[in-house]
Amino acid sequence: MDQPLPPSADVPEGFVPATHGGPYARELGPFWSRRAEDHTALGVRVAHRHSNSMGGAHGGFIATLADLALVHAVAVAREKAGLPRAALATVTLSVDYLGRPREGCWLEVQARVTRLGRSMAFAEGSMLADGKPVARVSAVFAMQERK
Repeated sequence: MDQPLPPSADVPEGFVPATHGGPYARELGPFWSRRAEDHTALGVRVAHRHSNSMGGAHGGFIATLADLALVHAVAVAREKAGLPRAALATVTLSVDYLGRPREGCWLEVQARVTRLGRSMAFAEGSMLADGKPVARVSAVFAMQERK
């Protein structure tokens, strides 16, 4: 799922390029992933193209990052559980905006899967901008094993 590359000065230590996602995610990235014992993180350096007219990350971009990170956490949890890859569809996504991530900051979601069922998965996380909380996120996903 993720490929190690040499570290970049722009990316915190321990993150590797995230290779999941479709064309939409690839256009917004690059995204970086890190697996910790208690969570999976997905991060990005906020660029001008992610920003609103106030110089901060656009709310829609924040929601997109939340969705991508929570999906990524479910995919990692399935992999750790020895389950095959699955198509994941967002059923609900909740974002509580707490702060304004600025252009140039490192924005990451630390996501945890709270329940992994046979056809549904539940995940939640914290979004941090340079280490400071800027959003609480959660989602429910429908899962269907790929054939």
